[in-house]
Amino acid sequence: LIVDSNSNNRKMTDQPARTIRWAIMGTGSIANDMVQILKQLPDTEVIAVGSRSAEGAKRFGNRWGIPRQYGSYEEATSDKDVDVCYIATPSLRHPQDCLLAIENGKSVLCEKSMAPNHVVATEVLDAAKGSNLLFVHGVWSRFFPAMRKVREIIESGEIGTIRSARASFCQNDGAGSCSALLETGIYCAQFLQWALGDPGAAGSEDGTGPVVRGACQTLHESGNDEHVTAIIEFPGSKIGSFECSLAHCSSRSATIYGSGGVIDIPFPFWCPTQVKVTKMTGLGSQQWSVPEIHEFPLPSDIVALPTADGDVPGFNFVNSQGLAYEAEEVNRCFRSGLIESSSFSTQQCIEILRLISDIGQFAAN
Repeated sequence: LIVDSNSNNRKMTDQPARTIRWAIMGTGSIANDMVQILKQLPDTEVIAVGSRSAEGAKRFGNRWGIPRQYGSYEEATSDKDVDVCYIATPSLRHPQDCLLAIENGKSVLCEKSMAPNHVVATEVLDAAKGSNLLFVHGVWSRFFPAMRKVREIIESGEIGTIRSARASFCQNDGAGSCSALLETGIYCAQFLQWALGDPGAAGSEDGTGPVVRGACQTLHESGNDEHVTAIIEFPGSKIGSFECSLAHCSSRSATIYGSGGVIDIPFPFWCPTQVKVTKMTGLGSQQWSVPEIHEFPLPSDIVALPTADGDVPGFNFVNSQGLAYEAEEVNRCFRSGLIESSSFSTQQCIEILRLISDIGQFAAN
């Protein structure tokens, strides 16, 4: 067992830094988790909340001690003191709310999925780039220390040549309310990209990116996909497969397969704290090494906060303390004058949403 002692440090510095002022757009479950994270980060303030109603903004703002409470997203994004807008509105609104923030000169961290497809995502990302504003798609997996360790193991050759990977994210919750592909499938697709793609490559602009080779789906009576499986070929003859669902459960784990062993990422693979490496050699690859387990504890200084009335509701989602990783990356990028994060670049984001679109089209035909 190897415990990464640096996983709680999160690139902290003793140097004074410019305070980043955030606005929370939306008042749902993930917004309740993120506001608790932001209020505990150094040199970070949550100064505003925007909602579709004045009552919703007041309720959320009073609960978490946010001074500026706006009954519309337009008012919140227009606040001249806000640096970054966290878009946690209903997912179908994400593109328009991102564009609203950008039009008002705000940097953006947008919850997944930022758009229904790569065409709309490109429109939003081009708007941010054209305005020289930071935009980060909140696929938070990319910012976890365990994910960096996965790349280190791959690049070290510790399990030989990587040939394939698989991911499964099925939960019995939300069927029919939205697309399983956009809700949980996006985590599977980004994992396969991370494991089988080249993080430093330009992506699929030159036609050499990943290609969907197979897909099938089950539709809910609402018309939304509720269960999808897909097979994707990556450059170098690497094959990725995944299953996502909002109608049944799975182990919600992921595995990377190499010529000399495997890397296992157990539940919850999309916000991981453990990576297991098993080497396999000999006749029929039947000689297994003792697994090497790398542990990455969640930030110990991030805790569930009390509300204004003294209640401690806790976090709504597993490992939400890890939202600190992406929030601190946004702060770092903003202070550095960057318009994207190298951990999840614009081109990688577009490629993932193109894959999601291609899978949906393949499964429908």
